[in-house]
Amino acid sequence: MTAAQPPRATLRTLDEIKTYLAESPQPIFYISRSATNLLGVDRVVGGFRYVTLSDSWDGAHPNAFAPTNVPKLEPRGNLNVVNWLLANDQVQAYIRRSTPAGYTPQVVISMFDEESERLCRELGYELIMPPVRLRERLDSKIVTTQIGNDAGAQSVPNILTTVSGWDDLREQAAAAGLGDDLVVQLPYGDSGRTTFFVTSQADFDRVAGEISGGGSAAPEIKVMRRINHRSFAADAVITRAGTVVGPVLREITGHPELTQYKGGWAGSELYPGLISEQTRQRAVSLVQRFSDRLAEEGYRGTLGIDLLVDTDSGEVYLGELNPRITGSASHSNLQGLSTTPATGREATDAQTTLPMFAYHVLEYSGADFELDLDEIQAERGRALDGQTWSTLVIQHQRPATERTDVAPRTGRYRIGAGGSLEFLSPDLDWQEIDEPDEAFWFRSSGPGEIVSRGVDIGMLITRRRSQEEHHALNAETKRLIPSLLGKYEGKRLPTIQLYWRAGLRRLRGE
Repeated sequence: MTAAQPPRATLRTLDEIKTYLAESPQPIFYISRSATNLLGVDRVVGGFRYVTLSDSWDGAHPNAFAPTNVPKLEPRGNLNVVNWLLANDQVQAYIRRSTPAGYTPQVVISMFDEESERLCRELGYELIMPPVRLRERLDSKIVTTQIGNDAGAQSVPNILTTVSGWDDLREQAAAAGLGDDLVVQLPYGDSGRTTFFVTSQADFDRVAGEISGGGSAAPEIKVMRRINHRSFAADAVITRAGTVVGPVLREITGHPELTQYKGGWAGSELYPGLISEQTRQRAVSLVQRFSDRLAEEGYRGTLGIDLLVDTDSGEVYLGELNPRITGSASHSNLQGLSTTPATGREATDAQTTLPMFAYHVLEYSGADFELDLDEIQAERGRALDGQTWSTLVIQHQRPATERTDVAPRTGRYRIGAGGSLEFLSPDLDWQEIDEPDEAFWFRSSGPGEIVSRGVDIGMLITRRRSQEEHHALNAETKRLIPSLLGKYEGKRLPTIQLYWRAGLRRLRGE
């Protein structure tokens, strides 16, 4: 099977790019546990499809597929889910019948490994993502810092080092002028689990085995000065015609109502006055400099960058690189409606701004194109500036492992008194939610599935702010979370079944 020919003419305008993406028969399959992060991309990319472990729409989405032969001991973890889906006969059959003659299926995956790459090669799929080896190297917080330094995208004052103990850490930090209040990061891993705050020997002793090797070879670590800051994030897409930068978002992290991990990511929000225009421009410039340098490493396509803004000095710092489709992608792929500057009236559907991931698809399409980056940023600004959006990832909160009996449907809800949620309609995505008293619930775990504490069950999208200025969840959000969780009903798994599942998982290496 060979890929069909891209258009011969160079795509020069946004309208030409939009028409090409909408009309191209090229099939693209997003393979994931849930479609959350790229929901709505199929509105503007004609060949886009979702292949997921379970059906979040109860059969209503024309561009989605979920196999029916999922075993009782379902695959767990992003990598296991993806590889199981790739190897599944029903999934392979769906991809074959959804691929026009003469086209090679293109595959999009957020988290994947060498096994995923091997399966794609053997099945004749084109995996349109940066390769695993490159992603793994760039994913290191050490490498990210070094590349950022080279690009003039500075991190919070830091040293990259190894330490033998508490006294060694203090001496090195003092020599670098980092002070006594330190943040220590390991090269790899979720920040909620691999970032440590160290101000005393007692703090150090609690994590010494991880940051000083515990008697074995000490890992290289990043030691930073602890600053007063606000956390932001921005997605970007690196193309041969330059880097497209998405909206600067405020991250929602560490709230125990949403995540069991201190510092764990649980969503993002966008609202007027989120960040000053001067700071936003500095953040966008930093992302562009860093991304342009990343392109020299061979990276193409989508990525996410965490940013830190020092609330004392106003300095914008590079935080972390996420060389993949990020959780913030759901926000970055909001399309919105462009407005006509002279009238302020909403434009037609044909003028909706492109979701960020559309530029990733364009980069891997084989088409020749030019991008007017200033025009793209202006268009996205007209479409999204002044809007308020929040995305909240909700986790199963009850301590017992349960099999779900009842789960709220994917769709539009009305927010009532006390945070009550009334189902309105089974919408496919959240792009048309336009009132603050409406919400969209995207269910990623449904009836019949087994959930335990900390497992994501879905995402709640609202046209409201979720956090106060001082970071705490606001009262409205605190009412919405239990309201949503209260719509789930399940039965606790018997102890013998828990042991059986745990034993089989150990045998399977999960």
